[in-house]
Amino acid sequence: MCGRFILKDPQTAFEYIGVEPRFEFSPRFNIAPTQNIPVLQASKHLAEMKWGIVPSWAKDKSTALINARSESVREKRSFKTSFSQRRCLIVADGFYEWTKIGKRPHLFMLNGGHPFVIGGFWEESEGIPRCCLLTTSANAVLESIHNRMPVIIHREDWDEWFASGDLSDESFQRITAPYAPEEMSALPVSPMVNSARIDDARCIKPLPPALGL
Repeated sequence: MCGRFILKDPQTAFEYIGVEPRFEFSPRFNIAPTQNIPVLQASKHLAEMKWGIVPSWAKDKSTALINARSESVREKRSFKTSFSQRRCLIVADGFYEWTKIGKRPHLFMLNGGHPFVIGGFWEESEGIPRCCLLTTSANAVLESIHNRMPVIIHREDWDEWFASGDLSDESFQRITAPYAPEEMSALPVSPMVNSARIDDARCIKPLPPALGL
């Protein structure tokens, strides 16, 4: 799954997607579920949404689904319509995962720290726009830490992603495939990121490799 991510350089990220936001968004180093995040709702429409959708069948309306598996998103009743009609892109420049043993956090980024977008879908609940991130199987950079990773979508696929309706099987498999491992890097970081209350540059402070294992 993807439970935390960062947007440490929002201005560069907004320039990358070619949209100037109409809302304030400060650098973030520990974005957590239920918080507001910048979401590209259409090719030139940047919106602010809450991270996590509330299924209509949920008895506890405080329960939010933050991730959906790409392998089943087109079949599951909870996601099928939203995914077909309301796909979106979540703006980021890094995400965290934790080791299974010891729960040590690692920061995953594109080489050079460049911004990227994560595939997702959105819906409205009680007048509040909410989004859910898609995950796929881990690539070689992540697999020793976690078996899932966010679906990172290449720019050349954005128009097809935003087109309403179902994607062809070929397009869907290509777009949601694990990101090329040679274009990514991992960094063991401070356990401060374990607390969602801490959201500053200390979260991405590198640890010596021996301490990050």
